[in-house]
Amino acid sequence: MINEGLLLPETIDIEYWKFINTFAPWFSAFGTVTAVMVSLYLAKAEKPVKLKILADIRILTEENNPRYLMIEAINIGSRIVNITNIGWEMGLFKKISFIQVVKKDINDFYSSELPIKINDGEEAKWLILLEKEKNWIEQFVKNFGKFPRWDLFWLRLQIVTANGKIFKAKIGKSLKDELLKEYSKQHHKDKKS
Repeated sequence: MINEGLLLPETIDIEYWKFINTFAPWFSAFGTVTAVMVSLYLAKAEKPVKLKILADIRILTEENNPRYLMIEAINIGSRIVNITNIGWEMGLFKKISFIQVVKKDINDFYSSELPIKINDGEEAKWLILLEKEKNWIEQFVKNFGKFPRWDLFWLRLQIVTANGKIFKAKIGKSLKDELLKEYSKQHHKDKKS
């Protein structure tokens, strides 16, 4: 028994199939053009620059266990990153920016040069010795206002790249603690005198 509503292949004429087959080259051409456009777009597309950055206090396992402010930048993207500057930003509405001066001397084997290019998976780090007569923490705390916890909450490390992108990160807990301790020490002296 044959269903009369169903079109069987023998009831479809040759002209109908010719008409259907005229679309095949169009679909094929559209697919080819789309594939070429997507591949060209992906080849030309800018891959984003990605950095993981941090600033904290580290102790080296050397004689006397010296303490350092360590600033680190790790390239976690797939493009070469050219780091040109390091800085700090503080404040919510009225932002204050600071430039971190990094001097590499002959005895400094651990710190990177500036500017520096780092490939994917590579890192750059800068160590600033804190055991000095006037160390970095003492000097930096002088920039704090009346509310040091507020200043610390909005304090950010900045890494500037050659293409103008600025990466920002909060500072580590041990660095925050040291800055607060130094702030209390300096202001305790002020109250005594």
